[in-house]
Amino acid sequence: MSVTSPSSLPAGAAASAAVAAGSAPVQWISHTVRHLERWVAWSIAVYTAWLAVFAFPGVPAVWLFVLYAGLLGKWAEARPARRPSELSWRAVALIAGAYVLHTHISPGIGGPTGPFFFWLSITCVFYAFMLKPVWVAGVVAIALLELGVSFVQTPALASFSEIMVHGGFLCIFPLLLAMRFGAEMRAADETLESGRIDAGSSLYNLAGLAAHGDALLATCRRDDRPLCVAVFDCSDLLEVREIYGSRIARKLMERTVVKLNKLCVKQGVAARTGPAEFTVVLPGVGREKALAAIARVLGSPTRIELDAGDSEIVMVPGFVVEAAGPDVSCVAQIQQELRRDLAQMEQSEQRRCRYLQRERESHSRPMGIGPSAREAAGASASRYVASTMPAPLVIN
Repeated sequence: MSVTSPSSLPAGAAASAAVAAGSAPVQWISHTVRHLERWVAWSIAVYTAWLAVFAFPGVPAVWLFVLYAGLLGKWAEARPARRPSELSWRAVALIAGAYVLHTHISPGIGGPTGPFFFWLSITCVFYAFMLKPVWVAGVVAIALLELGVSFVQTPALASFSEIMVHGGFLCIFPLLLAMRFGAEMRAADETLESGRIDAGSSLYNLAGLAAHGDALLATCRRDDRPLCVAVFDCSDLLEVREIYGSRIARKLMERTVVKLNKLCVKQGVAARTGPAEFTVVLPGVGREKALAAIARVLGSPTRIELDAGDSEIVMVPGFVVEAAGPDVSCVAQIQQELRRDLAQMEQSEQRRCRYLQRERESHSRPMGIGPSAREAAGASASRYVASTMPAPLVIN
């Protein structure tokens, strides 16, 4: 760590209270939910393609919305949501697609109450399962707004009674039925996951790493894809706590968590596996690509910076990366091997520092100066004058 004079996740205390209460942090999306989201957009894309083939073969523009929904599903697969806001933004993106489809394509498709009303209904129902009530209410309100605006812009395509019938569907099913079923589904998921979350960082702990890391390993083995595990030693976090206090240490922890989540954004798993140790599982990448990703996110050399008011804290974590070989049975096995490698590297660095310190001490140990030595030094000074010493200025 170096200090020179001149974030967005839940604080550690809030996360600790949530885990202690037996539930997940508020701003947290379970592993199951974040990997189910892509199927919402893909189901919309598939049914849109079905209608394009059998109901509206003369409207080729509908295929653009098949592509649009498919890309949203691919986005959800490539960048699984880690906060409710990310889920909500993708729901709004689907509602925006519905607005364009209802008002700007062709009157022949029926407008806001036609067959493509399912863009709103599926979005609201499915996201009501996945989101908590306050977020669901926002998504449904935006869907109702879209329905009303579409009706105003295309009044000839829908009657007021049709608008009320479809609006009632959006209110009743998502806000009552889907929210209730979704709460039951999430309760079991959060109870299970709460024991796998580290209280101080909101990352997974060793249990979470074992559960989800092994699932990723099995998936990569099945699909014949590589998988890498990286272990980071951030022992400077402990020094920051001692020097700057818990508030600055918590901010640096949050900055570290943001970086690690950014590193494993593509379906990876990040876990806190020690007081100042973090493990990241990166599926689908080899060792070279993993090193390139680490350099891209953490820089080269690796560093995590924090502006602490009048000082800038720069933490330089040590890390080791290894790809899962054919003889590896679980992620914990790789993690333990990398932890031992980190410990050996730390011991080697400490021995090197002690050796250099002894070398400096052996060449710079002060010697006592006696009276005779002082006289000799005075005589020597009177005989030798440095060539760069300025001559005395004499003023007449």
